[in-house]
Amino acid sequence: MRGASASGRWFRINLWLHRWTSLIVTVPFLILCLTGAILIFHEEIDHLLGTVPESRVMPAGQSPRYDESITEVLAANPGQRIMSIGVDPEHHPGLMLIAAGPEGDPSFDAATILFTDLASGQLAGDPIDGMTLTGFLLELHAQWFLGPVGELIGAFIALLVLISVVSGLVVYAPYAKRVLFGVLRKGRGSRLLQLDLHNFIGVVVTGWLLVVTLTGFLLGFATLATGIWQMTALAEYRDDEVFSKASYSPETAAPLSKVMSAANAAAPPGWQVTNVIYPGTDFSAPAHHTVLLTGGEGIEQSLFKVLIVEAQSGEVATTLQMPLYFKAILLSEPLHFGDYGGLPLKILWTLCTFLTFFITANGAWLWWDRRRRRVGRTRSVEGEYAV
Repeated sequence: MRGASASGRWFRINLWLHRWTSLIVTVPFLILCLTGAILIFHEEIDHLLGTVPESRVMPAGQSPRYDESITEVLAANPGQRIMSIGVDPEHHPGLMLIAAGPEGDPSFDAATILFTDLASGQLAGDPIDGMTLTGFLLELHAQWFLGPVGELIGAFIALLVLISVVSGLVVYAPYAKRVLFGVLRKGRGSRLLQLDLHNFIGVVVTGWLLVVTLTGFLLGFATLATGIWQMTALAEYRDDEVFSKASYSPETAAPLSKVMSAANAAAPPGWQVTNVIYPGTDFSAPAHHTVLLTGGEGIEQSLFKVLIVEAQSGEVATTLQMPLYFKAILLSEPLHFGDYGGLPLKILWTLCTFLTFFITANGAWLWWDRRRRRVGRTRSVEGEYAV
């Protein structure tokens, strides 16, 4: 008897958790579903709108024109300096992304994004100065237009959704013993049909939903984790006597081609340079480049290795280790947006997103309908007593 009482109490606790966590996050989670479904195809949208130029084909045997690209950007943007460059042979072959910003400003907030054709060293497409459509949606999805605070709010929303999913499974367990999985009881009222749909679709997308909410929770700490890394690993080498005494002059510094060659030569097999952050930014030292390497296969495509390269000589000075918490966050992004398995995976992610959108809205309707019926019954009883 005591066991049955404890079991009933456990069921009621989970029913309460499922109902109220779901209701609290209904509106923000519906927004996240809509924006997330669009952001799954952010690359295709950027290409369609011309935000990112079309990929270019490098002539066989020709070396990328890194230095000519830098010269071209500086000539087209007088008074600005190069803050970082990025290359992505898989998604944007033949192109180099360059961030140029005002002298003396270490942050990337006011940076202008430009693309160059690595085959010719010439500018490709129009500069990106301001927020793009996908940038707007990403800021809404990831930060709610509140910066790092918005990311933490997003992590809290993800936590509530996670509680809702787990408690929903507990609530569904006794129901599953009575009704065959996948059965939709038609002809017995819209509420029962909607409940069957809610349970059936909810179970179908449970695995996907657990992955997306857990990774969304971790991504909510991305800025915080970056700040911790800046204050620990980055600050440690910035304060090192050897690094702090090094000098840097853009006019006499090693060309980008030499920095790229030295970093690629020092990279482990299968890894290559994807980003070079120039000295004097929030993510580099006053006289050293921070170079990011990415692996070429599997899980390594989502991870980074960090090299510190002396800007004046172009030689690799040291390697920085990425902490475990940072690796977990980096691995969360492709899992969250489903952009690591090509178009089939993107379509699957989109389908699961819209199914989740349905059960979220459908669950809110079930609660409202139950409440409406209860209020209706109460008023009927009160009317009978009044008579």
